[in-house]
Amino acid sequence: MPTNECRSNQDGPGDTMNVYLCQIRPTVSCGACCGLYNIADPSRDTLETMLIQRTEAFSKVPRTIRDIDNFRMKIEGWTSPERPFPQFHHCPFLGMIGGAAGCVGCLLHPAASGNNGQDWRGLSYYGGMACRTYFCPTYRHLPAPHLEILRNTMDDWYLFGLIITERKLLAAFFRELENRMQRPPEPHEFHPTSKAAELLREFATLKIKWRHRRPNAPGPCNYFFENGEYPRPTVQRSGTEIPLSQYETIFRELDSSFPALEDLRSAEKQLDQLFSELHASLETDMQHPYPAAHRLGIP
Repeated sequence: MPTNECRSNQDGPGDTMNVYLCQIRPTVSCGACCGLYNIADPSRDTLETMLIQRTEAFSKVPRTIRDIDNFRMKIEGWTSPERPFPQFHHCPFLGMIGGAAGCVGCLLHPAASGNNGQDWRGLSYYGGMACRTYFCPTYRHLPAPHLEILRNTMDDWYLFGLIITERKLLAAFFRELENRMQRPPEPHEFHPTSKAAELLREFATLKIKWRHRRPNAPGPCNYFFENGEYPRPTVQRSGTEIPLSQYETIFRELDSSFPALEDLRSAEKQLDQLFSELHASLETDMQHPYPAAHRLGIP
């Protein structure tokens, strides 16, 4: 199973129909396939503190095979072996990168600070080839306009990495929206300052704020490799009197549990309101479109 994805734009395949998802902006990137969230406490504060400390420690490591490997063993000793998905590796070379260290990335990448253009990714768990060539199911299967919308909308690395790997959840979200609009949404309608972008970010925060998550769920971490290792279970219900929902796929992908019918209705009402507001905001924007620069996706 390949992981440790952290690439520059040059690492991506030449297929222009795909939309690059790994390093987007100075504050938006994804390290999920490196096992970023696969730790005992993947909360934002805990994760960011750990990555900053790790980055500072690595900055003092001489760039030799022996010293980098010693760093790996030390970091793996710091990281709790208790993980939501035990067979999913958490890469010890994840850190905070960029000029302002504002997003997550690979400390072994040739563009990372201190590496002087040398690629050390061959020392990672799955090796340099996996790092350079693996692209997640979302990248391969979601339509390019949907990916452009997500790129336009997300504004920080933590939430971006949690939602961008949720291919089935995102597909269900856009399918529901398209059914209501009777047309596909377009990327220019999700300019970062738009109401639509705000509501999509609100939907993404359900990954960390969903109050209907089943008690034994792995938390916000997502095993998205689609190899059958950790299948997501069906929605938990206390009895047959709790029916299936129009949001069944969304509920399943959010690891939901409904002990009583009122819990299901409450969850449906929450999504009804979000989709209704989103639909209304897009209809309003159609009547009062953005200036030409915004329609072209130019900030």
